[in-house]
Amino acid sequence: MDSSNTLINIGILEDEKPQSEMLQNWLSERGFECFACDNGEDFLRHFRKTVPDMVVLDWQLPDCEGIDILAHLRNKLDFHGGIIFATGKNAEEDIVNALQLGADDYLIKPLRKSELLARIDALWRRYGAAKSRQLALGPVVLDRSERRATVDGEEVKLTPTEFDLAVCVLENPGKLLSRDFLLKEVWGVGAELDTRTVDMHMSRIRRLLAISPAMGHCIKTVYRHGYRLEQL
Repeated sequence: MDSSNTLINIGILEDEKPQSEMLQNWLSERGFECFACDNGEDFLRHFRKTVPDMVVLDWQLPDCEGIDILAHLRNKLDFHGGIIFATGKNAEEDIVNALQLGADDYLIKPLRKSELLARIDALWRRYGAAKSRQLALGPVVLDRSERRATVDGEEVKLTPTEFDLAVCVLENPGKLLSRDFLLKEVWGVGAELDTRTVDMHMSRIRRLLAISPAMGHCIKTVYRHGYRLEQL
């Protein structure tokens, strides 16, 4: 999958404001979406709400070290996206340690725009195909190739219909999905099926996948119309 025609979200953890602004400008000019934080605590909070496709990490941070964030993303949050270190630490043991703990690439400052973007493109070629088979919403991941749902890395048992309904909802954030639309998309039928069937299944999706304001999103019921997945 080519990153030139795919919307990619990149999380930046960089405490030096000029460096962070430079990275955001480079990535935005290239057509990427991005968010930036200057400390590990804020970064992890933002990460849990909106899981990015890739991450660019600094090493030395005011409240932790980037290597600790790397380990947390890989081991605790089960993050499978690309991770690039961008740091002034150039000791061989640091580079080896980062790569062994799960970093995909390691760039030493000062960064060069063309090189960074080329490395991101290369990583997306590696991760993009797998990403296109997955839908993520905070801790919720739907793997369409395996028809498997997980929340915080723990598998959640969904019926085939519940899985298809969850995919339909997560594929259409912010869009009003009418009950008739959902009946056609998920059940393959029209209004001859009682629309309360949709309501019942949507209620189970909310509960089983724990989609609630606590995770920063909700599936809002729009009276007489249908449902809409909203970010709070």
